Amino acid sequence: MNVDQHLKVAQWHIEQARLHATTQHGCGCPVNEHYQKIIDEVESGAKIEEELVCSTEG
Repeated sequence: MNVDQHLKVAQWHIEQARLHATTQHGCGCPVNEHYQKIIDEVESGAKIEEELVCSTEG
């Protein structure tokens, strides 16, 4: 993906999270290994480093 596409996906995720927080809707998105790595990195407070190769394989 290019930068613009990444930003659009991020915008969609942010809006989904906002909507989930304001309704009784429960998210059915699975936490795969790639997403868990991202969650752990953000929760650790570590500086987010640029990934030179994007991969959803972990």
